[in-house]
This record gives sequence, structure tokens and C-alpha cells, in this order.
Amino acid sequence: MSQIVLDAEAGQISAELARRGILSHALVHVLVAVSPGGERPMTAIAQAGEGLDWLAEEPDLYSDADLIETAR
Repeated sequence: MSQIVLDAEAGQISAELARRGILSHALVHVLVAVSPGGERPMTAIAQAGEGLDWLAEEPDLYSDADLIETAR
């Protein structure tokens, strides 16, 4: 069983699952944690803070070609 964590608005959950490649007919187990009004998940806070935006301009140091062994 694979696990993912979504930080999404309730109306955007289906779109977020589709964006991550989960088929619409897939059976999913869902645990919902509702953030109290005004609280944002850490991912949203980090993204809004823009502190790591510079990483988008940095070259990738490693690629799949650097792998010694590939996952199966």
C-alpha cells in the first residue's frame, strides 16, 4: 500500500489526486484532519515564505544515471 499526504482544500482533493496520477476509480482510504480557521499546513507556510524558491534555479547535482542500483 502506498501512502501520500495531501494538503489541499476540500474541493480540490479529486484534482490533487488526479495530478498525482491516482486513477479516479482507485479505492482510497482517507483520514481527514481539518485545520482550524486561519491555520495553514507547514507546506503552505514554506511555499508562501518563498525562502526556498532559489532552488528552482540551481542545477541538479545528480540524475538517474548516477544510480548504482535502480529500484525494482
